[in-house]
Amino acid sequence: MRLQYLSITIILLLFCEEPSLGQDTKSTYLIKIDSLHQLIDSYPEEDEEKVHLLNEYARLCFYNLDFRSGLIATRDARLLSEKLEFNGGKIMYYLSLAVFRGNDNMARYYQKQAEWLSMDPEQHLDEYYQKLNYKDHGSGDWGTLLVEFTEMLQYFEKQDDKEIQANLLDAISLFHFRLGDPEKAVSSQDRALQLYKDLILVYPIFNATSGKVFYLNELGRTSEAEKLETELVEFITLNENENTRGLITFIMGEIYYYTGRHALSIEYLLKGAEIFEQSRDTALLAESYYRISFPYVQLEMYDKVAEIFDRYIEIVKHQNDSVALFDAYNRAVMPNYFIKDYEKARKYMALALRDKQNQVFLLGRKSSLEGQIVKDQQQYTAAIPYFQQALESYQKTSINGLPFMHLYLAECYQQLGDFSKALEHGLLCLQTESETGLSRTKVKLKISLILSEIYDTLGQQQRAYQYLKMHQDIRAENDRLDAKNRLADAEVRAILQKSQKEIEQIEQERILADQENKVQRLWIFSITGALLSAIVLALVLYRNNKNKQKANALLKEQKEEIESTLEKLESTQSQLIQSEKMASLGELTAGIAHEIQNPLNFVNNFAEVSEELVTELKEELDKGDVSQAKIISDDVIETCKKINHHGQRASSIVKGMLEHSRSGNGKKEPTDINALTDEYLRLAYHGLRAKDKSFNADFKTDLDETLPKVKVIPQEIGRVLLNLINNAFYAVDKRAKEGINGYKPELTITTKLSHSDGNKGEEVIEIRVADNGSGVPADIKNKIFQPFFTTKPTGSGTGLGLSLSYDIVKAHGGTLEMDSKEGKGSEFVIHLPNN
Repeated sequence: MRLQYLSITIILLLFCEEPSLGQDTKSTYLIKIDSLHQLIDSYPEEDEEKVHLLNEYARLCFYNLDFRSGLIATRDARLLSEKLEFNGGKIMYYLSLAVFRGNDNMARYYQKQAEWLSMDPEQHLDEYYQKLNYKDHGSGDWGTLLVEFTEMLQYFEKQDDKEIQANLLDAISLFHFRLGDPEKAVSSQDRALQLYKDLILVYPIFNATSGKVFYLNELGRTSEAEKLETELVEFITLNENENTRGLITFIMGEIYYYTGRHALSIEYLLKGAEIFEQSRDTALLAESYYRISFPYVQLEMYDKVAEIFDRYIEIVKHQNDSVALFDAYNRAVMPNYFIKDYEKARKYMALALRDKQNQVFLLGRKSSLEGQIVKDQQQYTAAIPYFQQALESYQKTSINGLPFMHLYLAECYQQLGDFSKALEHGLLCLQTESETGLSRTKVKLKISLILSEIYDTLGQQQRAYQYLKMHQDIRAENDRLDAKNRLADAEVRAILQKSQKEIEQIEQERILADQENKVQRLWIFSITGALLSAIVLALVLYRNNKNKQKANALLKEQKEEIESTLEKLESTQSQLIQSEKMASLGELTAGIAHEIQNPLNFVNNFAEVSEELVTELKEELDKGDVSQAKIISDDVIETCKKINHHGQRASSIVKGMLEHSRSGNGKKEPTDINALTDEYLRLAYHGLRAKDKSFNADFKTDLDETLPKVKVIPQEIGRVLLNLINNAFYAVDKRAKEGINGYKPELTITTKLSHSDGNKGEEVIEIRVADNGSGVPADIKNKIFQPFFTTKPTGSGTGLGLSLSYDIVKAHGGTLEMDSKEGKGSEFVIHLPNN
């Protein structure tokens, strides 16, 4: 029984596979649909074959514009395939929705969803995928369609089928727009968008949002549209599915082309092509190359157009699509002409002429090509017959080519001095361009200038001015749109860069987390190894010692000893790190005392002055000299202000010392790197001077005053700076004590805004600490950042300073590097991200 139904189905599918909408097939469709409906009603089983029949019935209904029956069958097929857990049914469902959508971007999406699912190597579903031709359902009566689709929406709302509801709302929003009600279009699109978000369907969310942007622009609500466009751009960068991201990127490129933002269009289409090339989706790769040619043409980058078509032709050759191949040959002709590769242009023209279906048009194209080549050689008389032949061909086949032929003829006759015929063709150029309904400003821009020149030559100044003004107006409007688009493009690129930085930051945080986990795993493995060793030892003791209690006691004792040792190691490590921090604080103490002493001296001096002034104030009051008493009172107030100022200075120094000594809450805050550097340089210098009266060194600073504040943990970066400065002072002092004639110890600190990789990397804050000490020997350079490694005498350092500094800078997302030459000095370079 099943075989009988299967054979009938095959016959029907062969009969119905690719319906032609161009012929009068209404009655034929109804016969096919009725036959298939009867077959479905009489089919006895709920199986995969019935899923297939329902989907074929749905597609026939869509071709016949019976959308309600088609959608009901599509839903029934999907529910049955879900019940059967039949993934092939999902492919058929996507294909049916693609036919329902007709010839829009969502049709492409559903077709690609079906194709991607069929290519899953683990599911082996390729037999269920078929490439269908999706045809536009036509315009129709928008009012009638609106009523029909609204009734369908109400039906599927009762069924609680969100995806079909969303697809219907997409169509309803278009109908409202066509009927001149963009407000209702926005409302319907909003409802569709929410349903897609409920279903978490990434591409449909993008498509509905882009539709809403279009309607908002039509309503003049540009600020809302621009905000949504920003969300679209961020939406692309954060989407992780490569296939969907490629399709979205491709569509964004098309949108930018149709809105005149050609540079962004190229950028997005190239990104899409890169994704499709990696995923080996040759169909979308070919379409990407094809679409990229359009914005390149608008920007007159014909060398790129020629290059793109070379790639496109190679792909199309392997797709066995003769129509697309002939079209590619034809479109490759003019780009090669414009770059003066006449031989290649003629080669592609000859290949295009193999298309026997479009001979009249292509012969006109060939005549136009030859005419332009001859015109380039300034052989205007010889070029005219070619353009006239092309004009005759285009009058029969392509109205869009007529303005160009009239333009070329006007140019030739103008050069030959036949202004009457030049004027005739110039005016015909404008007329035919208007009749095309296209908005090709380049044609109008060129012909308006030619007409102005002709009228000027003929002495008709008013007409000359009229066309010159037209030329200038067109150019001004182009410049205005270019400026607007450049601004919008800059905003979009800024969003892309910001999103990319966020992605890189997340990746960096993930890497740091992985490193921390790796360290923890190493600790676990170490402990486990130690415990295993203890257990093995216990087993050996158990085998050799019959006293079980003694063996267990020994095992317990060893385990406790290992745990105790581990605790001591962790405690020792923490103490070493803290001691290194406190050591740096100790080195600051003398410098801090020196810094505090200055404001304290001022406080003491001004306090004494205040005392004297108050005494004088009493004397003047006793004398009854109020005016003099007021003058003295003002002096007392000024003195108190100075006492307060220097007291605050001492307080800030103490506060800085406390911040340095405590571990802090690990919160980053905007910090003035120049102020931080200057403060720790002075504290370090005075601290060393206080400890060793013989110490002396020159220090210089070159701090970039335009440096922005950067988010860091100030006490952590302060420790790094203090460590590097102390090491530098130590190095120059050590060399000075060697008694080298003419040697002057010197330390230099510079800050500036730089880039992590020349001029192409991200913006970073650069801090350089350089000294002219003895430098670091080559054989120990690779050990300099290792924990516990030091070149100082025993007891003079923990060997943790540079290691901790390296870890602190790395935790801030930066780098710490050393450049040292033995006998000449060392330079440490810190790079911190400017965020």
